[in-house]
Amino acid sequence: MTESPTIEPQQILGPVPLPDEGKRPLLAHLEELRWRFLRCFLWVGVGTAVGFYFAKDLLAWFIQPVGSVVFLSPIEPFLAYLKVAVIAGTALASPFLSAEAWGFLQPALFPHERRRFVFLIPASVGLFFIGGWFCWRFLLPVGLKFLLGFSSENMVPMITVGSYLGFAGWLLVGCGLFFQMPIAILVLARAGIVRPATLLKQWRFAVLGIFVLAAVLTPTPDVATQMLLALPMGFLYLISVGLAFLVGRK
Repeated sequence: MTESPTIEPQQILGPVPLPDEGKRPLLAHLEELRWRFLRCFLWVGVGTAVGFYFAKDLLAWFIQPVGSVVFLSPIEPFLAYLKVAVIAGTALASPFLSAEAWGFLQPALFPHERRRFVFLIPASVGLFFIGGWFCWRFLLPVGLKFLLGFSSENMVPMITVGSYLGFAGWLLVGCGLFFQMPIAILVLARAGIVRPATLLKQWRFAVLGIFVLAAVLTPTPDVATQMLLALPMGFLYLISVGLAFLVGRK
């Protein structure tokens, strides 16, 4: 009796795909992200503890542009010290935060992409600090001089420490974020979302948007202070377009 040929499952169903060991399930990514967030909070906590030790000297340095401040509640000085400590702690922990972000994003990149974009995170941190320094050195003193110029004998400035920290902190963080423009445009151009030629062609709308953002960020309505911020932003836009031409997809 002739034996019937054995039919393998692959002959009917085709090749059975094997699971890709390089891919990780979503829960594994979420678990890694959770631990990296916990480590980020730990780095910020350690930096805040160090910053709180120097909070008195840091606060005295921070209020130099306005001269002196007052407080209206017993807890306000402690909260001011805590805010300054958190700001200092975040700045001290920024290299470790960058390392955590890079460690999470690195597996999703090809080797050649890792070599190209390994500088993006430290460059982003550096641009943030440059933007904060620019605000502290130029924008904040000019804005305070303009605003306090409206004081008179009947209106004596008594600035609370909480309001000043909120005012100056908003300016510093806003300038630091605006100085991220080259990094953002470089990533968008590399991903093919924006085209360098389009950015160069639509420069009029870019200038309008820069002046609108400068008007929103600057605390004073005078044109001089807005120009003080709009000019470096325009220069950064030109640098961003040049970088987009270098790395943009054909």
